[in-house]
Amino acid sequence: MKLKLLFFSCFFYFVVNAQIDVSPFQFEIDRAYQAFSGKKYNTAATLYRKIYTKEKDPERKQKILFMIAESYRLSNNLNQAMRWYHDLVNSKYPDPKVLFSYAQLLKNFEKYDEAAKQFFDYTFEIPEDEKGKIAQQSCATALEWKSNPLKFIINNVKEINTEFSDYSPFIVNSSNADSKGKLIWTSCRRETQGTEIYEWTGQKYSDLFESDLKLNNTFGKISNIKGGINTNYNDGVAWMDSLGTTFYFTQCNNAERTGPKCKILVSYKQNNIWSAAQALSFNSDSFSCGHPALTSDGKKIFFASDMPGGFGEKDIYFSNYDEVKATWGTPVNLGANVNTDEDDMFPFVDENNVIYYSSANNFGMGGLDIYKTKDSSNTFKKSENLRYPINSGADDFGISFLPTWQRKENSSIGYFSSNRIDGKGDDDIYSISIKPFVFELKGLAINRENNLPLTSAIVTLTDNFGKKYINVKTNDKGEFATEIELNIVANLLASKEKYFSSTPINISTLDLKQDSILEVVLYLDPLPAREVDFTLNGILYDLDKFDLRTESKNVLDSVSILLKSNPTLVIEIGSHTDSRAPSEYNFTLSKKRAQVCVDYLLLKGIAKDRLVAIGYGETKLRNDCSDGLDCQEEEHQKNRRTTFRVLRTDYKIK
Repeated sequence: MKLKLLFFSCFFYFVVNAQIDVSPFQFEIDRAYQAFSGKKYNTAATLYRKIYTKEKDPERKQKILFMIAESYRLSNNLNQAMRWYHDLVNSKYPDPKVLFSYAQLLKNFEKYDEAAKQFFDYTFEIPEDEKGKIAQQSCATALEWKSNPLKFIINNVKEINTEFSDYSPFIVNSSNADSKGKLIWTSCRRETQGTEIYEWTGQKYSDLFESDLKLNNTFGKISNIKGGINTNYNDGVAWMDSLGTTFYFTQCNNAERTGPKCKILVSYKQNNIWSAAQALSFNSDSFSCGHPALTSDGKKIFFASDMPGGFGEKDIYFSNYDEVKATWGTPVNLGANVNTDEDDMFPFVDENNVIYYSSANNFGMGGLDIYKTKDSSNTFKKSENLRYPINSGADDFGISFLPTWQRKENSSIGYFSSNRIDGKGDDDIYSISIKPFVFELKGLAINRENNLPLTSAIVTLTDNFGKKYINVKTNDKGEFATEIELNIVANLLASKEKYFSSTPINISTLDLKQDSILEVVLYLDPLPAREVDFTLNGILYDLDKFDLRTESKNVLDSVSILLKSNPTLVIEIGSHTDSRAPSEYNFTLSKKRAQVCVDYLLLKGIAKDRLVAIGYGETKLRNDCSDGLDCQEEEHQKNRRTTFRVLRTDYKIK
């Protein structure tokens, strides 16, 4: 947070109007204002709060309230700033510009509807300021982005974060197959080199820390970078080459800003010792430079600066290294496609010359948002917001990605910092991983007989090896919804007591390239009464034959599927003959016809004790073609058939 704040636009444009009239506590007020003017905002807030409890004059008390709110806002203590700005706005503070600051804080906490209302009120009071209108529109955009998040998973890296500010991670790539490299970041934790408290924020001065980044996404021992890098002042926001021999970083050597500005320094490792850091040639005592980001070959540097001639507060610049002169060239502004009239900072460049950076422009989701642009022969494309969930209402900044070749499936691809809600400390470091595509299954179970929904039907998805992926019940509307694993092939069906299971539906999530939703309707037929039998249409026999035709086997395949889908059923397979033979002979023939069906189903894996073969002979003719009547062959064929009926529904697998 320290170097972020040092590099931020810190004086709000109406602070000068808050000078407090003579008060009985004037000495204390002057002391608090002196701290505020010296950018010791955390100290100023504490001093003003002590005065606030004693001051009785309503007008002076309201001005002190403003100074408390501003001190917390400028120290980036957003929780306290929100509390005091809420009281300030409700006190009817006369300057409408407080509405804008309060609305921005509401955006920081992602209270976009409330923020939009405050921006509207601000625009009503100051209609000529286009920023109010833009910021109001951004609230609707932020809500839309939150409703349609991009496919990233964001996790707080709790093992390296502290209650203090940890930010601007940079991945030092490794050529070692057993390691991803190391992570370098800036921190104000207790272990920093100095002992003094930085009164701007109430935390220690920042140092640079490092930890090995392992393949399983865990971290090694955390250590303060030794040598000539860390000092008693604010050091941070660094870049290191893959060999670990060249180190660029930002240093702000004077907190009161009465001395040198922030500068970019470089140090080289020689005999395992970092050399004394040297300032780059384009630094100046009249403006700040910081946040170095170099291309992989080290010949081009991107950085942030408030040097004269920019578009806003801080802009992104680049400089090329002149190998002949052994110096950096004149900085070049990235232009209006990248830079805005607000702060644009924290650049990072990947192996494809994509530049990521953070901007405080009013189009974003709240505080700093991360954007990207493309470097094409020093021409930069219109920037694109990385949107939610990488961006949030808070400050999101200092991003760093692993190169594409080093990324692993289901592993982190990069890191960034944020002071978003529910973090571990102040600014925290977060990991980024790609969220797998989602296959969502939605469906409805229906009674085929009356088209009514079936509640409490059990819906299962099972592969050919018996592995069950889902097992859910339909709700009171017969509906179900669930996500399905990727790269599986399985069968979906619904079952319910006193119903045949639905016909299985094949589901495949192989090679999924986008989020998908499949909607299905599963029809279940009520089980018949035991006295009801069904003709298996298609199982017919030649005269005086009992062998199965090809089409008969296809029908029995369906029966096999039915029995496997309804594992509690025990059925009777009944076969019949026509009347053109002696009755006893027909009984024998029909038993053979029933048994050949049972034998076929046994080959399909159906348990023997779930099948009962019965031969009915000519006792259950379907028409009047009984003995002695002259019938066409077509009529006799109708009687040569096989039927089934349900005997039991309580079979238990042995």
